Amino acid sequence: MGEEWIKVKARSKPRVPPLALLVAALLATGVAVLVLAASTVTLGVSEVAVVVDPLFGTVSRPILGPAVFLKAPWAYVVKDSTAVETIEFAQAEAAVKQWVHVPPTVLTRDGVSVTVEVVVRYQVEPSTFDQLVRDFPNVDYDDRLMVPLMRQIIRDEISKVSLDELITNRDVISRRIQTAYLEAVSREGKLAGRVKVLEVNILNFILPPEIASAINQKIAAQQQAIRAMYERQRIEELARANYTKRVLEAEAQANATLTVAQAEAKSLLLKANATRAALHYVVSQYNDTELARIYLYMLGLQEVARAGATVIVTVPGAQATPIIVQPGQKKP
Repeated sequence: MGEEWIKVKARSKPRVPPLALLVAALLATGVAVLVLAASTVTLGVSEVAVVVDPLFGTVSRPILGPAVFLKAPWAYVVKDSTAVETIEFAQAEAAVKQWVHVPPTVLTRDGVSVTVEVVVRYQVEPSTFDQLVRDFPNVDYDDRLMVPLMRQIIRDEISKVSLDELITNRDVISRRIQTAYLEAVSREGKLAGRVKVLEVNILNFILPPEIASAINQKIAAQQQAIRAMYERQRIEELARANYTKRVLEAEAQANATLTVAQAEAKSLLLKANATRAALHYVVSQYNDTELARIYLYMLGLQEVARAGATVIVTVPGAQATPIIVQPGQKKP
């Protein structure tokens, strides 16, 4: 029996239109780009981040910027700055900026309200940032812990002192607040080793207007009293200086007068000694006391003439009378 061939028409595969292939390729590329974009993370300078995987409940080790890394598309990134940041407690009218808080108003031991302005500078520790995120997923550790801690420290420290102590020991109380806050942060388990407080600066203790006015008036009165005391001291010093000057001038004048008198006395003594020697010589040479008397008389007339008060003209002769002429008088 012979073989018999039957012709069967084969069915061909349906052809996919080229446009559909292009659309599918574009969609796949778009999905890949979206997945890659959702998986790529870029960190800038002074930034630290962790990757939180909500599907598996894990938190990655901290990643320090600048860096570029990949993550699972469903995971999310929590970032924070590693630069020095500031928490400022300023007056209510100034507390409109971000990170600025209304300063606490507390009572002293004697019931006076005091508003304290303070600035806290701190820095996140990058190596333990993952632990910080586990306790504060929204990275709001400053508002939840650091700000309330500062308010509590200020309240506790100010309540221990009176108004007078606060005014007179401002620096001491400021250091107490600084030390207490640093110790409180170091004891707080959720902040210790994760946030480093660099500085606590007490800017001002603001008193109620009426108390501040009274203190200013008291200070002004004290300053006036101090000025009056200094003025009195200045006047007394000037008086003592003038008195000393006059005493010194009088002493100098007296010393000068004494010196002149001593000089004149010495001069007179020398002249007297010279006159005595001359008279002794005349008497010893001529043995004539009358001649010595005339010599002495002539010395006296020289002194009178030197004074300029009277001019005496002698006339030779035993019985002659000296002619005396006053200055300015014509001779007869």
